[in-house]
This record gives sequence, C-alpha cells and structure tokens, in this order.
Amino acid sequence: MRLPDGVRRYLLHLLERDAAERALDTAELEALAAAAEGRSAKPLPELLRGWVSSATAQMRWKRARPVAAKELADHLSDQYEAFLDEGMDEEAAAQATAREMGDAVKTGTQLDRAWRPRPDWVMLGIVLVVAAVGLVLQYSMRPNNDLEWYMFFGKYVAGAVCLLAAYFVDYTILGRRCWLLYGAWVVVGLLLTRGPISMGKLYHLGCWVWFFPVLFAGILFRQRGKGMRGIGICLLSLLAMWFLAMQAPSMAAIAVQTLVSCGILAAAVWRGAFGRRSMGKLALAASPVLAMLFYFLFQLYAYEHIRERLAAALHPQRDALAQGWLGALVQYIMFGIRYPNCEKGGYETFVRYEGTTDLLFVSAKYCWGWAAVLLILAAVVLLLVWGFRIAGKQTGLLARSVCMGVMVTFALQTLMYVLQNCGIILIAAYGLPLLSYGSLYLCQTMLLLGLLLSAQRSGQLESGLAPQNARSVP
Repeated sequence: MRLPDGVRRYLLHLLERDAAERALDTAELEALAAAAEGRSAKPLPELLRGWVSSATAQMRWKRARPVAAKELADHLSDQYEAFLDEGMDEEAAAQATAREMGDAVKTGTQLDRAWRPRPDWVMLGIVLVVAAVGLVLQYSMRPNNDLEWYMFFGKYVAGAVCLLAAYFVDYTILGRRCWLLYGAWVVVGLLLTRGPISMGKLYHLGCWVWFFPVLFAGILFRQRGKGMRGIGICLLSLLAMWFLAMQAPSMAAIAVQTLVSCGILAAAVWRGAFGRRSMGKLALAASPVLAMLFYFLFQLYAYEHIRERLAAALHPQRDALAQGWLGALVQYIMFGIRYPNCEKGGYETFVRYEGTTDLLFVSAKYCWGWAAVLLILAAVVLLLVWGFRIAGKQTGLLARSVCMGVMVTFALQTLMYVLQNCGIILIAAYGLPLLSYGSLYLCQTMLLLGLLLSAQRSGQLESGLAPQNARSVP
C-alpha cells in the first residue's frame, strides 16, 4: 500500500535530518530516501557509490558531506535510471552516468568551494561597530574622561575575541554534548557561590547563570520526540538555574530565563517536536511560568510590603526619600517630574558615574538630550529586529531554539533596561546588549551573539538542506 504524498514527504524530511545529524554514508542515504518515497531501496552501483565518495571526500566541511552526498546521489540516480530506460545494461549505464557527471575530484573541489561556510564579515562587523559605539558612549559621558581609554579598549578586545571564538565553534555541540556542558555549567556555578561578594551579590555567579538559555536549547533538542517524559526532563533542568540564580541572587535571571526557557519549549511542543501537539503538553511546558505568576499574585495579596514596593515602583514620587528615590530621580531627569525635597543639583556625579552602565539613557539625556536617547534606542531596536529575523529563518530545531533563546533573552533584558531608565524599577535590570556593559557582560553578550551567527551560518544542514551560500554544481 502506497503512503499518502504528505506522509511520504514528511518521512523524507525526517530521514534527511537524521542522516545529516548522524553523518550517514552515501548508500544509507540513498536507501533511506528511496524507502521514504515508497519505491524499492535499490542502491547505486559500486562505481557510482565510489564516485560520490571521491567527490565528497574533497569537502573539508565534514558536516556538509552527508547533505552533499544525498544531492549527488539523487542526480546520479536520475541519470542512471534514464540510461537504463534507453536500453543500456547496468554496467554500461553506470559508466555513462559517471562520464556524464565528470571528474569526481574536480566536482568535489567545486563543492568544497561552494559549500564551505563563508564568514559573514558584514554581520560580524555590525556587531563590533555597535559594541564600539557603546564603548565610546561610556567613555565620553564620564566626567573629564576620568578612566583611561585603554581600560575600555581592553573590554572591547575581550568581547571581540569571545564573539569570533563562538562564531567559529560548531553550535551543534550544544545538542551533541548537552549533558556534559550542563554538568560543567552547574559545577562552575557551584564554585562561583564561593566567589567575592559585591554590594550584597555574587557578581560573577550573577553573570554565569545567564548562559542557561542556550544550554536549555541543547537539552530540548536531545529530548525531542520523547513526549511528556522529554518535556518533564527539560523542566527538571530548570532547578539548577533557579538554585544558582537565588544564590546570586538575581530575580531578573530567574524571571527572564524561566520565561525564555518555557517559551522555546512551548514553541517546540507546538511545532510537534515532542510528538503530537496537545493541550496537556503545552500546559506542562508553560507550568513554571504559570506557577511563577501565581506565586507573585499570592505575594501581592498576602504581604503589604510587596504592595508598597510595587506602588513605589509605579509611582516613585510617593516614597522619594526611601524605596522610590532612584525612580523619582530618574523621572525628574528624564521627564522633569518633581518630587519632595527635589534639588536642582546633587545628582550630576551620580548620573555621570553610575548611569553609564545601569542608566545609559538617563546619562545620554542629561548630556545630549532626547535626540541621543532616540538614536541609541533605534540602534537597539534594529539589533533586535535583525536577530529575530535570523532566528525566524532557522528550520532546524536546535538552531531555532538557540537563536530564539538568545534573542528573547536580549529582548527582555532590553525591556527591563528601558523601564528602569524610565523610573519604573520592578526588578533591577541586567544590562543593555552591546551598549551598556561591564567586562563580563560584554563578553557574555558577544559569546551569545557568536552562537547565534554560528547557527545562521550552518543551521540549515540540521534539516538536511544545503547551506544558504551553496551554489549549483556545474
């Protein structure tokens, strides 16, 4: 009985993806494709299989070999069957097909040039330019440029090294070695709980926990197809993140990374990565976010000081001498909203020293006016739009999860940062990607962007497709 066309196409897609992941040889690729199309799995003659092996051996990018082998085998198979239909015997048809395709080594060399991933210097350059703009902004807004320029330049060089290192690393290691990486991340996090404390927080641990979304993407990829059990294992991996984030402590990390992780998990469930989509699976994927929301509402209802803190965040002028002092000061500088005991001076030193990291928009408004604020905000929005466009183009589960994990994290960090610079400080913002940073934050941001660009460079191979920069074989 012949399978319906839609079912056969879907099976072919799954088989091609698995073949690319496991680097199957040419004969296996041909047999799988034939089985998925509903015809007898007749392998190519030995002569043609050797031709494919010789051609793909010239390709230095090993991850592309199985996909290229499948494409070449399809061409050979079509030509071979055409010669058979003309009345040739199998040996003559195989020899004629090999002659028609040309020299295997020459074809493989052309494939190597066409399919080798080219560094996307334009995108890398844009990231480096935006980071340089952030460096210049921070340096120029310091009073009398009190810090030497090489201190800022050192941060920038370290960030650039992290960007390039992550870009040229194969992002699929997040899926292939997910538990090893997750275990190493947990161990390092536990060691950092003994690190130095700055302003009541473990600063290094607070930075370290923000790598979790890309690790979660790898765990999600490994658990695909395992139904409710796979979703449960993904959610259990959140426990280590919650523990380390509470040790930091960082409420921003807990809130943002829970939302990001559950979001990409729910998206994977919706796309059928864990079997047939169902409301039960979606509810399980979203359960940590629902529990977090319920806990917040309970705290808001049960404790008066929580309500007072929320009121101070939304209307800081009511408590400008205590919890709302920072929000009131920010709103006075940004929007001219006066507050009790408001003084015209006294805040310049604070804004010029502290604001360049946590209140970049406030410092820009104070130094140059609203035009500077809008230009900085436009640059951040363009960066986010560009990143989400890259993420939306990914067809492979791992590439899409990594890219979405990175970009949703950046988007939520930006949202909290903008709210903080408008005087609405519900949770202390972590930072503004590429523009407002310390050394560790810049390196972390560059690493995550490098992984995103790495997924863009070769993510289509995960689905058994040719890379975007591949050219037709002559």
